[in-house]
Amino acid sequence: MVIFICIFINFYKLPILAGAAAITEAPNKLRTVFMGSDTLSCTFLTALVHAPDFEVLCVVTQPDRERGRHMRIVPGIVKEHALMHCVPVLTPEKVNQPSFLETMRKLNPDVIVVMAYGQFLGRTLLELPRLGCINLHVSLLPKFRGAAPVQHAIMNGETETGVTAMMMDIGMDTGDILGSVHCDIDPADTTGSLSLKLCKTGADLMLDVLRELAFGHVMRIPQNDAVSTYAPKINKEHALIEWKEPAAVIERKIRAFNPKPGCNTFLPSVEKDGCEISPGAYLKILRAEVVETDDEKKTLPPGTVLVMKRGLIVLAGDGQALRLTEVHPEGRPRPMSGADFANGCNKKLAVGDRLFPGLKTIS
Repeated sequence: MVIFICIFINFYKLPILAGAAAITEAPNKLRTVFMGSDTLSCTFLTALVHAPDFEVLCVVTQPDRERGRHMRIVPGIVKEHALMHCVPVLTPEKVNQPSFLETMRKLNPDVIVVMAYGQFLGRTLLELPRLGCINLHVSLLPKFRGAAPVQHAIMNGETETGVTAMMMDIGMDTGDILGSVHCDIDPADTTGSLSLKLCKTGADLMLDVLRELAFGHVMRIPQNDAVSTYAPKINKEHALIEWKEPAAVIERKIRAFNPKPGCNTFLPSVEKDGCEISPGAYLKILRAEVVETDDEKKTLPPGTVLVMKRGLIVLAGDGQALRLTEVHPEGRPRPMSGADFANGCNKKLAVGDRLFPGLKTIS
C-alpha cells in the first residue's frame, strides 16, 4: 500500500514539475545582430558569441580602410575578431541605405546590439528588430552623451563612471535606460586602463539586460535631459598641451588622451644666426605627475623647463609643475622615461627653454 501511494504521488507530480520547468525555461536562442567598430567592441562581441543562449547572426562594422604608414587597405579590428570566431561580417558604407535594410529584414533579428559603432541608425532600422536596438554606452547616462565619454570623464576629474545599457531612439544617446553598472576612476587611470575595466563589467551588464529583455522583465527608465552633459569626439588638435592651464588639468588631459591620440607639446625651434631654420620636434607625453616648485620659479612663463638632471620638470600655469614620467619623442620607435629623454637631449633642450603647443602637423 505504501509503495502504491508513493508511485501515485510521483506519477501525478511529474506533470506539475514539468509545468514549472516550462515556465522558467529560457526561450529559444535570441537571434542577435552585433554592430561595433573599435577595440572596446571586441570584448562585448566575445561575450555574446560565447553565451549559449544567443545566436549571433552577423557582425556589422565599418568598411575596410587605408591605415598605417603605407596606407594599405586593411580590415578593422572588429571584422578580424568576428571572422576569428567564424561569424559572418557585413561592412556597409551606410546602414540606412535600402539594400542594407533589406538584408536586415531577411536576417530577421530579435535584437540589434550596438557598441561604439560610429554610424547613425535611422528610425527604420531602429524599429526593425522585434525587441529593438540596445546600445552599450561607457558612461552613467545622461552624463557624457556622445563619442568620447571615457576621455571626458577623466578630463573632468570624475571619480566614478560606468556603463549604461539603453533602448536606442532617434536621438544622440537619449533612449530609455535598461540598466547600468558603476566603476571607480582611480587617480592613475588612463583611457586605456579605464576602458579595460569598463569592458568586463559592461559585457556582463549586456548579457543580463538582453536576457531580461527576452523574458519581458526589463524596466525602462527615461533619462533626465535637464542634467545631461555632452562628450564630443576627440581629435589631434585637442591633444595639444596648453602650458598656461593648471598642472592638474594638464595631467588629467594626458591620462585622458593615453593611448590615443596622445598629448603633444613641442620643443623649441632650431635657430641659426638668430633665424629660425626649422620648427621644434613634437614630444608626445604619455604620463606625468604634479609636483610643487620653488616660489621664485612660479613667476616664469608657463612651459618653462625647470629641471633636467633629475627628470624633465615643466612649469604649468598655476605655479605648479609637471614631471614628465613617460614620453614618446618624434622619430623614436618607442616611448621612454622622461628622465632618459632629458639625459639624452641636451643639445635640443635646456633648463630655461620653453615648450609650447605650436602649429606643426602631428603625424
